[in-house]
Amino acid sequence: MNPRINIIGCGRAAGSLARLWTEAGSAGIGDVMNRTEASSREAVRKIGSGHVAGSIADMRPADYWLIGSNDDQIIHVANRLAEDMEKLSGSLVFHLAGRFGLEVLEPLAGGNVLLAALHPVRSLTDTRIPLEAFKSTACVAEGTAEALAALKPLITGIGGNWLPVAAIDRGLYHASVSIISNITKAVAWKAQKWQVRAGLPEETAATVTHQLLQSTMEDLFRSGARQTITGPVVRGDTSTIAAHIEAVRSTHPEDVDVYRVLARTVLELAQERGDLDQSTLLRFENLLND
Repeated sequence: MNPRINIIGCGRAAGSLARLWTEAGSAGIGDVMNRTEASSREAVRKIGSGHVAGSIADMRPADYWLIGSNDDQIIHVANRLAEDMEKLSGSLVFHLAGRFGLEVLEPLAGGNVLLAALHPVRSLTDTRIPLEAFKSTACVAEGTAEALAALKPLITGIGGNWLPVAAIDRGLYHASVSIISNITKAVAWKAQKWQVRAGLPEETAATVTHQLLQSTMEDLFRSGARQTITGPVVRGDTSTIAAHIEAVRSTHPEDVDVYRVLARTVLELAQERGDLDQSTLLRFENLLND
């Protein structure tokens, strides 16, 4: 018999995983509870299985309890669950917040309950993600050896890349993945706006941006950032960088600091690789620090 998962806070992330578990047939969805009954009914409809629960007290025992609530609500849900620890006996409770570890589940510690933190490292939206698309998605998991052993089949059952970790600095970790995902998208969006201001039609700018992103990702996967970084900073071409800054200043003065921060990051990488001599580094420091 497949294990049963109860979900509290079945939004985009939890709902996406629930649909994957249902599609794979690796787990059954039990009780689902959102803030409103209407929202719970809609979540069950999208999943294609599950039972609407009116409150945490109404939820029946299950093998797994997934807290998919907003980050700041996780500890409040844990406190509510702690009011009926007997119902949780022998089960695994886990959440999906990248910025938190096990500390937000502290109200449940000490009982016969396994605790874990799971962070699938990809965008999980209302759009249905097919199993093939989720395959190899990095799934960072934290917990005791027993908790991780219980959680692992849920991830491998839908093709996730199981990545267990010990206690980590969650703030720094979450900042890093946000930079890779959301800030990369935001920087690409801003660069595309610069292209349009430079005179490229929007469709052309989109094509240039997307092709550059694709080739950049191919470089990263093939050889990594250190081996594939190129451009004027790596060449020690301060005059080109100065021209870039002046062009941005004349058209998007509010973005000059953005360009400088990004160029300094490239400079750090070039310096780590050993591309530049001290005199060139000094010229760049003076230029980028204005």
